[in-house]
Amino acid sequence: MVSYAKDHIVYWPSFFKEELNNDKRHRTLEAINSCLQNVRDLELITIYVNFISSYAKEFVQDLDFFQQLKKPVFPFVELQLQQLTAYIEMYRSSNEFGPLLENLITQLRFNPSEIYPIFQAAFEAAYEKFAAHIPNHPARQFFYSCQVFDPKFVHNGDIFRKNIRQYNFIKEFDNPSDELLRE
Repeated sequence: MVSYAKDHIVYWPSFFKEELNNDKRHRTLEAINSCLQNVRDLELITIYVNFISSYAKEFVQDLDFFQQLKKPVFPFVELQLQQLTAYIEMYRSSNEFGPLLENLITQLRFNPSEIYPIFQAAFEAAYEKFAAHIPNHPARQFFYSCQVFDPKFVHNGDIFRKNIRQYNFIKEFDNPSDELLRE
């Protein structure tokens, strides 16, 4: 959905303008139309939608992982949680959000150093929600213990080396199979 919105953001101003013309008393449409007709606001919205499109993928993939039915994912829950923790922590203080976003920000005549704190704040908010619920969850130790049921489980090295999603620029790794995740 976000990807679709990102790809069609150029049509938003005309769409909402037409909607407002059809219902001139609708205050919400009036506010949306006002933002979209302001070039600077539309450029900021474009940056934010591109950010969400890029960085929400990891959260969606994790959600998909946890919602799998009839697949033996239980031994992998702890590793998935560790990878999600590393992902969120990495971007909480990151000053690098990739060349595509940086190019878009500079192309739209914004300063990345003014936009990146907003991105960091989004990851900080995600981390606060995550930290409030996951690390002390009663089942966390159980998930940790269940890793031994994965015959390929080896607990050494750092988490970044094990996170296959860090290699998602390789097409085959963008949406890895269950077997590839086990390796």
